[in-house]
Amino acid sequence: MNVLPTALVQKAEKGGRVYYTINWSAFRKAEKYDIQKFVPAMAGVYELYYKNPEGKLTLFYYGKAWLGGLRALIRELTDPVLLKQRPELLAVVSRHECFYRFVLCASLPDMEDILHWITVSYKRDEKEFPPSGRYAEIRVKEIDAEE
Repeated sequence: MNVLPTALVQKAEKGGRVYYTINWSAFRKAEKYDIQKFVPAMAGVYELYYKNPEGKLTLFYYGKAWLGGLRALIRELTDPVLLKQRPELLAVVSRHECFYRFVLCASLPDMEDILHWITVSYKRDEKEFPPSGRYAEIRVKEIDAEE
């Protein structure tokens, strides 16, 4: 299954504003062999979800992968064996069925803007992702992958 070129960030600038379109990958179950096969070793933004008791996917962690790429980071953050130093994530990953999605992005400042938007939009206070500072306003359109 090839995610390129569909799971990409597109960008347009106009009058001090930036408009990102995020074409997310499909949600995938977090299994180490599937991650190795499906996720590229490239830079990008990811989101991790767990399935709650009602069967709904709930966002529990998100961030950027720069050096090392998405494949290594998603694998590390969803494998209970590799999470011994991250008890807050280990508690979620070991108790729930987990899923992930990602989008490729080759620009670190663009990833900063997108993560800032995710933090503000979803009112998540536990992580701070300051924007790159290049734009007065950040707007994002998210497109979910067709399953």
